[in-house]
Amino acid sequence: MLVAYSVILYWLQTSLANTDTKLIFCLLATLLPINLLLLRFLQLPKLLSFSMVALLLLVIIQCGIGAIISYFYQADFSNWQRIHLFTYHNISSLPLILIVFNLAISCCAGALAIRYHRRIDRHIFVCSLLATTTFIFFHYPFISSSAFIVCALFLLVDLGYCRYQQCFYDPSTQLADHRALSQMLARLHPHYAIAIIAIDHPNKIIEKHHPQAVADIQRSIATLLTQHTQCLQHLYFVSQQFIVIFEHKNGVECQSLLEQLQHDLAAEKHVIEPITTDSQPDEQTVKPKKGRKKTMKVSVSIGISDSTNDQTAAAVLQQAIDVLETAQRTNKKKNQIYIADRNEALL
Repeated sequence: MLVAYSVILYWLQTSLANTDTKLIFCLLATLLPINLLLLRFLQLPKLLSFSMVALLLLVIIQCGIGAIISYFYQADFSNWQRIHLFTYHNISSLPLILIVFNLAISCCAGALAIRYHRRIDRHIFVCSLLATTTFIFFHYPFISSSAFIVCALFLLVDLGYCRYQQCFYDPSTQLADHRALSQMLARLHPHYAIAIIAIDHPNKIIEKHHPQAVADIQRSIATLLTQHTQCLQHLYFVSQQFIVIFEHKNGVECQSLLEQLQHDLAAEKHVIEPITTDSQPDEQTVKPKKGRKKTMKVSVSIGISDSTNDQTAAAVLQQAIDVLETAQRTNKKKNQIYIADRNEALL
């Protein structure tokens, strides 16, 4: 967005009746939505990373190609304007095909934001929507400055809000913790179901590997659970257990989804990171010893409790925890689903 705004400030301050200016305007309206949508498919874990360098190189290459096109193909662009890039000046200075293209990208970004609830999707949607507004109404004065300022303010506010939300997330699994769960329980609707997901026989995993192995498996399970959009909105990690809240559903309606979750988690090979051990003082080498990564499959059992009119949300949660823990102590079977008040194990 900064590069796009720089192009607007330095190259699009003259009239669009100028062929060279109109060409740069059309190139910007074409490349900016594509690059915004491309951000969703790039993994940018930190500022200084290979993906970030590749993205910057791609932007530089596109700027160079745009400069070459605007310099060498200015005459050909006049023919393109008459044949393909026709403009309805009563509507916008942007060619009709680019109006449709930008609106399609904005709608696609909005659908992704609604579907997956990811921060990057929200940012892409806002940027594409305000960029589209700028391009369509470019003939109005101060439209670019106003739209880009609004975009920058939204991104800053959302960044601050996300930093605030990080205080309510478990650092190991990156899922919402007990503080976020307490806030959610206080504002739940009357009709809901709570599911508790726990690893079967974690003590055996510790005996076979090491105590950190359970944490590695929990991180892997958290990653898989976040891929299920029906669980993502109300997914928590509290006291070594995963908690999922299903609003406007009961336990029977959630059973098919939970069975699919069990199947996916049981089929996944979870990676267990090795423990790095320091060398003994009398050894010649000074490098720490590090074992090999191991993989293993695990199963999970689930406890479900439905809400009732005479129970608080905390009581419903405790009921789901109790039915799961009681069943795991008395029933040694793995990969089970237990529904409160019936105490029946459902395959």
